[in-house]
Amino acid sequence: MTLLKKILKTLVIILLILFPFLGGALLSKHTPYIEGNSMTSFVVIYSVFVLVLVSALIFIINKYKQAFVQPVLSGMLLFVLGCVMMGIVGFSVAPDLSIKMLEHPEREHFRYILFFIGALFFGLYFVQLLTTNALQLNSTFKWVMIIIFALTMTELIWEFSHHYLYPEGLKEWVDKGNKAEDFNEHYDDWRSITTGAIGRFLIYILMLWLSLRLYKIRRISIWNPILNTFLCLLGIISSIAFFLYGAYDIETPKELGFLMLFFIPGLPFLIMYWIGVALLSKTNILKTN
Repeated sequence: MTLLKKILKTLVIILLILFPFLGGALLSKHTPYIEGNSMTSFVVIYSVFVLVLVSALIFIINKYKQAFVQPVLSGMLLFVLGCVMMGIVGFSVAPDLSIKMLEHPEREHFRYILFFIGALFFGLYFVQLLTTNALQLNSTFKWVMIIIFALTMTELIWEFSHHYLYPEGLKEWVDKGNKAEDFNEHYDDWRSITTGAIGRFLIYILMLWLSLRLYKIRRISIWNPILNTFLCLLGIISSIAFFLYGAYDIETPKELGFLMLFFIPGLPFLIMYWIGVALLSKTNILKTN
C-alpha cells in the first residue's frame, strides 16, 4: 500500500470514528427539544439519514468486495450501532427528568427505542460470532462468552425497559401527590444502580476481551485494542465505583466525577461501533494492491 493510500485510509478511519458525533451534530438542528421542531420530523429526517448511510455502505462493500476481509457481516451489524448513537447525539440534550418530561414523553420513549435497536444489533453480532465460531474459541471459552453475553443482554433489556417506563412511573408518582423532585431517587434506587453497575462491568469486560481477541486473530488493527483497552478499563473502574455507591453508599471522589460518562447507556454501543469500524477498515492487502 502506497503512502498516499495509507494517509487516505487513516483519514477515512478518523472520519468513521467521529461519524456518530458529526452526523449527530447535523441532526441536532432538528432535535425536538428545540421549540418549533416536531418529534415526527426528527424521526423522519433521522430515518432518511440512516437509510442513506446504510445504502452507501452496502454499495461500497459490494463494489469493492475483494478489498474487504471477509466476512463483512459482523462489521455491518456494528455499523448500525453508530447510526443509533448518531440519533442519541442528535437529541443534543440529556433526558429531562423533571415534571416537564410528562409534556412530551414520546421524546424519552424514542430515545430508548433507539437503545433497544442498539441492543438488538449488539445481540445479533454476538449470535453471529458464536454460531460461526469466528473467534476460533475452544469449547470452554466459548461457553464462558455465551454466559457473559447472556447476562449482559438480560441486563440491557431490563435497564432499557426500566428507563423507557420512566415517564409512566413519574406520572403515577405525581398523581399520588408526591413531589416530582423526589421521584428519581425513588425510581433509581440502590437495586437498580447495583444491577446497572454489574451489567456495565460485564459488558466492558466482554468488549475488552473481544477487542484483544479480534486483534490476536488479525481481524482488526492495533489502534482499536489500544483505544478500547483505555476506555474499557475506565468503564470497569466506573462500574466498580457505582456498585460501591449503590450497595454500600460509598461516594466517588469529586476528582473522579468524569467516570459518570462511562455509566451512560450509549458509551458501550459507541465502543462496539468502533470495533465495527476496525473490522470494516481491515483491508485485504493482496487484493487491494
